[in-house]
Amino acid sequence: MPDEHYKVLAIECRPQTFEEVVGQPHVTRTLQNAINLKRIAHAYLFTGARGVGKTSIARVLAKALNCEKDPVPTPTPCNQCSNCREITRGNSVDVLEIDGASNRGIDNIRELRETVRYRPAKGRYKVYIVDEVHMLTTEAFNALLKTLEEPPPHVVFIFATTEPHKIPATILSRCQRFDFRRVSLSAIVEHLKKITDKELRKIAEKDAGKTKEAALFSDSVLYAVAREADGSMRDAQSLLEQLLAFSGDGLPDEEILDILGVIDRRSVLRAGEAVLSRNAEECLDLVEDIYRRGIDSRRFCRHLCEHFRNLLVLSAGDAREKKLDLPDEEIKLLREQTLRTTPESLHLYFQMLLKGEEEIHRSSMPKIALEMLLLRMAQLPTLESLDAVLDRIAQLESMLSGESSKAPGEPATSRDTRPRAAAPQGTSRPSSASPVPAPCATREPAAPPPQNVKPEATDLRPKGGAQKTEQHPGSRAYPEEEDAPAEAFSETDLASAAHSKSRVVDPSKAVERWPGFVQFLENSYPMLWAKLAHCGVGAIVGQGIQIEVPEIFAQSTSGPEFLEKLDAASHAFFGSKFEWVIIKKETAQKGAPARDPVSRPSGKQVVNHPAVQQAIEILGAELIEVKPSRTTPGAPRGDRKTGRS
Repeated sequence: MPDEHYKVLAIECRPQTFEEVVGQPHVTRTLQNAINLKRIAHAYLFTGARGVGKTSIARVLAKALNCEKDPVPTPTPCNQCSNCREITRGNSVDVLEIDGASNRGIDNIRELRETVRYRPAKGRYKVYIVDEVHMLTTEAFNALLKTLEEPPPHVVFIFATTEPHKIPATILSRCQRFDFRRVSLSAIVEHLKKITDKELRKIAEKDAGKTKEAALFSDSVLYAVAREADGSMRDAQSLLEQLLAFSGDGLPDEEILDILGVIDRRSVLRAGEAVLSRNAEECLDLVEDIYRRGIDSRRFCRHLCEHFRNLLVLSAGDAREKKLDLPDEEIKLLREQTLRTTPESLHLYFQMLLKGEEEIHRSSMPKIALEMLLLRMAQLPTLESLDAVLDRIAQLESMLSGESSKAPGEPATSRDTRPRAAAPQGTSRPSSASPVPAPCATREPAAPPPQNVKPEATDLRPKGGAQKTEQHPGSRAYPEEEDAPAEAFSETDLASAAHSKSRVVDPSKAVERWPGFVQFLENSYPMLWAKLAHCGVGAIVGQGIQIEVPEIFAQSTSGPEFLEKLDAASHAFFGSKFEWVIIKKETAQKGAPARDPVSRPSGKQVVNHPAVQQAIEILGAELIEVKPSRTTPGAPRGDRKTGRS
């Protein structure tokens, strides 16, 4: 008998009412309300992924429109009348299911236009269910426009497609569109449990109470089947049917899933554990295992990408746990893995997996590509956020400052005593409260200061009358060393500078000693010397000294920084400060004698030239080499190449 033939689960468990549809409440509720309100459209378009119930709901809608239980369409078909049974078996003359892939030409649409004129034989409506409608040609769509826009009142079109973007806009505008969702993981698992319970009851009745324990699948197996289905109920039912056919041997879950070619979550969790623990050997063994089992490397990479996505969601907070459609045992394992890494590392892993999935897809050696991807991930160091690094630095600084302040034998309030504690015996240092003695008064005449000692300009304080005696431990910049370069000029200047440190110097005497001051600047303040070496000393105005600067230095010497450096240098040499009057030096007259055109400046003159020194100061550069010019020296500017005037 034909009725005794076996039916697969995808056909046997097809929903027969709107209440039996899983995962599409927005579609079933809208259609039920439309039937109750008698607002039945003449054309519907069902779009969505494969196996989500498009054709099933189309058949249920056809039953609801033609059910004989009520005189009007009902949202709850009885499935007992002749019309309902014929629609269920697929032999109703008033419900025509057309395959759009094999009836896609304009001739088929012309035939359909001829048949829509006839009224239904038994039911109220003549329903045309066109599956994969996007496969119709452009000419066929155009031929259907007029009929679809103004069909007879007894005709209802139901189009189903997985690619709605291929349907012309003129067709879309004439239909009510319903977008079907992918069935959630938990909904698939619950539905599979109901199917297995139903199958177990059948087996028990058939075998007279002898149930097969192997037919009871664990939640991990059902979740693995649901993940592999990827939101398609039909795919999940097909995989479950394979499990039911294979059950009875008492095999563990891993071997059952291996036979189906389904990726079990233990392998994915094992890969995540190997990456987080930086176990390269475990990563290689895992890739070899999935390759032996015949699992596609790209598909495994997708599952691993989803795994790290779940880890990243969990690391965002416990409130995000509800966003994961996973069993409680797996969520517990994921939470343990999140404690071993940081969100920054998880984000990097996720990005690497996304890129690695594309590389595996394009690679001719996917196994090696997957191995290299897992090895790169396992060798990455743990990343931390910038805020966490700054917090750790702040903690270390606070710890170090606390230890230094509590060190035994070291005062916590003043640093002046540390140099004194480290000073050798027989060395006297001035205290900060006592007046500063003359720098050269304690120096013996037979031991001149070393030639190479050059005190930094920053050790001098241009403001303030007395010099500061506080120094860092181990530093040799004592006050008496500030005049160390003074051996470049005469002993008379040294003696006078030494005795004039603590008194006011007459500006006229400072003008007389100006050459020695410039020579002092060459060793102590080279940048200041580069400018003042080309300046002249003018008249004395009160207690001030007038300095004539060239035009090239007019701008750089007019600021307060230049005056502060000049005050510091004069205080170091003369022991006093002056009021400086900066004026621009007058340019040479046109009739002035020119420089010898044949002579070339020496390398030292070029280095000490004020323009070169100013360029070095502004740019912060370093002079490496001085090369002679290729042009003829002294030639007019307009004819340098030939040397002719």
